[in-house]
Amino acid sequence: MNTPFAQQLREEFDLPTPIAIWVVITHVFVLSCPLALIWAVDKYAGLLPQSLANATLVQLASAVYIGATAFEVAQNSADRWYLTEATRSVADLFFNSFMTVAFCMYTIGFYANAWMSVAAIILAIIYPFAYIKNHPSHRGINGAVVLLATVSLFLVTGDPAAFLFLVGNGLAVYLIVYLVKQRAQWLHGWAALVFGLAFLPWPWAILNTAQGEPTSWGAVIGITVAAGILGAGLTPFLKKMAPTPRR
Repeated sequence: MNTPFAQQLREEFDLPTPIAIWVVITHVFVLSCPLALIWAVDKYAGLLPQSLANATLVQLASAVYIGATAFEVAQNSADRWYLTEATRSVADLFFNSFMTVAFCMYTIGFYANAWMSVAAIILAIIYPFAYIKNHPSHRGINGAVVLLATVSLFLVTGDPAAFLFLVGNGLAVYLIVYLVKQRAQWLHGWAALVFGLAFLPWPWAILNTAQGEPTSWGAVIGITVAAGILGAGLTPFLKKMAPTPRR
């Protein structure tokens, strides 16, 4: 890498070098996680007791999910990867809108219940308008579509591991709250890592169901309780985190 370009690249990050590397690595990990779902659908969808409504649509949704992250990277670059608040911008609008579309596609592709599908489509359509108007509902819309997609996967697989997606995302959002509040930028990497790990229960549910070994409710409840205890245990530590110095 030539020196001028290396310097230009370094200027993109208003972070100490170790934290910048950590944040980038975890974002690459998040980007790769939907590939696991594409693989699981390709290899195991035909072995499920109940077929997916549209396996191709599920794989296309994963592609949209991956593509949406390009807008998140653009927004992070505009912020020089130092997050201080929830930034509203065109890039953030496109990121969240495409994510909402992706989960709408998941909802239809997994199970295609008529009412759930219609609800997901309506939510995906109205989301950009709610975001532009800064209506409080736009965050709820995101959560509702994610919930619909999760329930849709559960209905087709019967594996409660699908709900661990919600647990992981809840923990990641919790870390984001303290990232913004404390400006401790290493939390950005941890939040990204948890977001990525949270995605993996979906392909896991498909794999387990295809092999006839669904996850027990006891295991899912145990993991959920453990995540709650972890979050509660981290709270005093997170409240004391010092802001990361800008580079």
